Amino acid sequence: MMNGIGFYLLIYAKGSKQPIHSQQQHHVEGESWQDTLSHFLQHPLLKQSVVSIVLPSDQYQMLIVDKPDVNESELPNAIRYSAKDYLSTNLEDVAIDYFDMPIQMFGQNKVNLVAAKLSFIKPVIDICLRYCHQIQRITIDELAYQDLFIDVQEASMLVIHQPNEELLMQIVKDGQLYFFRRIRGFSKLNQYTEFEINQGAIDSLSIEIQRSLDYFESQLRQAPVKRIYISVSSMFEPLLIDKIGENFTMPVLPLKNRVVDELPETTENQHGFYPAVGAAQELIRGTY
Repeated sequence: MMNGIGFYLLIYAKGSKQPIHSQQQHHVEGESWQDTLSHFLQHPLLKQSVVSIVLPSDQYQMLIVDKPDVNESELPNAIRYSAKDYLSTNLEDVAIDYFDMPIQMFGQNKVNLVAAKLSFIKPVIDICLRYCHQIQRITIDELAYQDLFIDVQEASMLVIHQPNEELLMQIVKDGQLYFFRRIRGFSKLNQYTEFEINQGAIDSLSIEIQRSLDYFESQLRQAPVKRIYISVSSMFEPLLIDKIGENFTMPVLPLKNRVVDELPETTENQHGFYPAVGAAQELIRGTY
C-alpha cells in the first residue's frame, strides 16, 4: 500500500492471519519515489509473492457517473468514452475502470468510475514486476477498506483519515460499498491537540457523520448503521473516538478492532497498514 508519506508492505502466507514480514518506508527527500519503491521492494520473499497494490488517493479519482445504456460487452469502452465528460484530464493519461453500485436511488442508473494516473501506475507496475513474482490486482483505498468488512452483513460506517489527505467517509454493508465521500476541511485532523478535541474541535466532524447517516437511511432507504469505525493516526485517537461517541447512540470504535489480528505485532504507525490488510483478505482467507 502507498500513500503520500510512504510505502507500507505486509507479506502473508496463504491462509495465515499473522504477517510473516512487515515494512514501512517514508519517502526519502531528494530521492525519486521510483528509487524509494525499488529499494523498498528488495526483500527475498517478494520473489515468490503475489502482490496486491493499493493506490494512494492522490493518484486516482473516484466518481459516481451515469451508466451508459449499452450491452454489457460494450460497457467498458462506453464507460471510457463517457469518462471525458467527468474528468479534467485527457483520457490518454488515465486508466479507467468501474464497478457497480449495490443499490440505486429511484430512477437512476449509476456506476462507480475510477480514473487512475497512468504516469504513476505504469512505473509502479514495472517496478513491482521487477521484484515480485506476480501482481494479483491494483485497487484503491475505498475497496481495500471495504474488504475488511466482507463478512459483515450489517451496515458499518468508516471514518478514515491519513495525514495531509482529505477525510474519507464510507458505508459498507454485505461486503459492498454503499456510500462514500471525500470531505475537505479535515486534512490536519491528526494534529488536533487534546485541548482542541475537548473544546469541541470535532463537532463539525460529527455533523458530517450525521449527514451521511441521514442520507444512507432517507435517500438510499437502508436500515440504520450499526457501528461507526474511526481511524486517525493520532496519539489522541481514543479521545477523539470518545468525543464522537458522545453524539451517537450506536457504538463508535477504533478501526483497529477489525484488523488487529492481521497486523504486525509491533510497528510505529499501524494505521498505514490497514488498507494493506484489506487488500490481502483473499490471501489471508486462503481463497486465492
